[in-house]
Amino acid sequence: MRRWIARFLISMAVAVPLTLIAVYVINPFGVRSVDPRQRIIGYGLYRVPASNMLPGIKPDQVLITRAGYYVKRSPQRGDVVTLFVPGYEGQVWLQRIIGLPGETVEITTGKVMIDGRPLEEPYVSPENLTADYSLSMEAMTIPPGRYFLMGDHRDNSMDSRMQDLTRREDITGKVVAILQ
Repeated sequence: MRRWIARFLISMAVAVPLTLIAVYVINPFGVRSVDPRQRIIGYGLYRVPASNMLPGIKPDQVLITRAGYYVKRSPQRGDVVTLFVPGYEGQVWLQRIIGLPGETVEITTGKVMIDGRPLEEPYVSPENLTADYSLSMEAMTIPPGRYFLMGDHRDNSMDSRMQDLTRREDITGKVVAILQ
């Protein structure tokens, strides 16, 4: 019996690491990250570094993200996502999907308009809408494969108003829970 237990433990000590390495290399979730948590179990942790998602998501909160969520699903308006931003290599940002491919987005007197209709945004605080670029933006049509993303703290967010629209392949995960 002792010999059987010893063989079992030795085989597990070899099999488990080899299996984890194989899953990491195969990358079944289609994750672009090198984080083993995301590549092996499909989930990752994200600590919020900035105040661009106030008031709902605060700096230093820890979020659980579902890595590779959009490999087989389409991004939806309102989803809070993690993303890579060209020109900021190695950084992962957090923003909310506002506009989808083919839609026209504009901002009039602080109200986001999608195809001429106001977008209901209970997650945006009126105190976060004082800067000129938060109050108005000319209409823009979103091309195929691109998304218009914004932070909830509109006065303190580097988002699609100031940089290129986000490519679908740059959206790395969906926030599914807030830990603290």
